[in-house]
Amino acid sequence: MGIIVFYEGNNATQNIVQTVEDAPGQDFRPVQNDAIRSARLFGVRPGCELRVYDSADGTTNDDFCIVNVKRSTPEYVVGTFERSYEDEYVIVSFIRNNGLDGQVSRIKVN
Repeated sequence: MGIIVFYEGNNATQNIVQTVEDAPGQDFRPVQNDAIRSARLFGVRPGCELRVYDSADGTTNDDFCIVNVKRSTPEYVVGTFERSYEDEYVIVSFIRNNGLDGQVSRIKVN
């Protein structure tokens, strides 16, 4: 089972806000609202889809970001949720409204 650690600062810096396993079917509000700016993935399974939302109910009418894990790695940093990119490990898709980093109010893991 992989682990996802959410951080207060960009590039997985500052305080850890919350840690969850990569088990599918999760849909929750973070323990601290509007605090998360980045994540570190530890051995997260290929095919895992991590979604973070500005909207507290997980709607897509505000900023959101989808992180699709392509390949597992012992450790990977998603330094910001405000940039779309792809590399050998992940595809990150950011849909902008007015900014997401530090505004995360809902998290889904599938």
